[in-house]
Amino acid sequence: MQMRTPRHAFRSSSSSFSSRSSSMSTLVCMLVVLFLGSCLSTWSPGSKAGRHAQLAVPAAASSYMLRAKTATKTSYKTSYKTSHGSSHGSAIRLHHELIPIIKASISSRARHSNTAHQVHLLRPKAGEKKEPEFYPAKIESIETACSGGVFSVTIDNPKARQNYQKPGQYAQMRVGDSKPGFFALANKPGDNKLEFLIKKVDGTAGLITDLAPGDHLEMTDVMGKGFPWENVADNDKYNGGTYVFATGTGFGPIKALIENGTFKGRSNLKIYYGAKDSAHMPFYDKFQDWFDQGLLGVGSDVPIIPVFSCEPKNGEGKGYVQDVAVIGGNNVDPQTASAIICGHWDMTNVLKEKLGDFGMPKENILTNF
Repeated sequence: MQMRTPRHAFRSSSSSFSSRSSSMSTLVCMLVVLFLGSCLSTWSPGSKAGRHAQLAVPAAASSYMLRAKTATKTSYKTSYKTSHGSSHGSAIRLHHELIPIIKASISSRARHSNTAHQVHLLRPKAGEKKEPEFYPAKIESIETACSGGVFSVTIDNPKARQNYQKPGQYAQMRVGDSKPGFFALANKPGDNKLEFLIKKVDGTAGLITDLAPGDHLEMTDVMGKGFPWENVADNDKYNGGTYVFATGTGFGPIKALIENGTFKGRSNLKIYYGAKDSAHMPFYDKFQDWFDQGLLGVGSDVPIIPVFSCEPKNGEGKGYVQDVAVIGGNNVDPQTASAIICGHWDMTNVLKEKLGDFGMPKENILTNF
């Protein structure tokens, strides 16, 4: 005998199929929302519209997903009751709510397609330094330091003067909207002035040397680590020779070291000072005074060795510091030797290599940058 299937069984099967279709459709829409959210995470927030899109769309999507999950659960619970239950209607309404979200996403992406991913270029890196602040500063004096347009410039800046702690430190300066230049201090810390050795050349340096006492410029606070003299400060331990190399205005920070008493009691000190000739050598007339005051170490003669790149006078040598310098000697332990370099890059690099070949440890070679 053939069995007849009850009608409610067809209704139950139809209800279950309809509910499953609704739930599957809901899940697909949820995946679309997740995809749109991931796309939005890479958009540039540069404009107001972009920011609103980033905030509004994910928020609406989250609300949609929450209601969709609820509707999905409900649809399974009520599927056996009716083929036109409220869960199916909820899913349809949710799908209609998703339409303006998708439209807003597409419209916002089209508007910002030209600036997409710029946020990764404009966002500052972790630990990135901020631009330094500039403060007004007044010129106290400008005096000729030597031939060749080299000037000793003193500046009144109480804040920077107070924060100047170690020879070798520097500051940035500018005149008007000129590009800031870096200038090392030439006086010892604690003085009631800030002195800079500046050569007149095109750019900010030339603009500074054209100023007069009483004029103003802009200046940062004192910057840099200075010369880490503490690495080799023990005169008894580091007695294998102290070699100082400087050229031109690079002698400014060396002057700060000398006047700060850094080399008092130092044995085997040699200071190689490069310039065009003696007329182009700032502070040439101070060498003997420094020696008499005991500021140039322990020795019987002034340990400053002038190195001139032009024709020699009175039997003085000719050449470049990196070529003339004699490093080491008999029975000298390079571990006990030290060096200070302040000058142009070529000289610095050649000397570092030369000192390394001698066996001097890197931590014993001091620079201010």
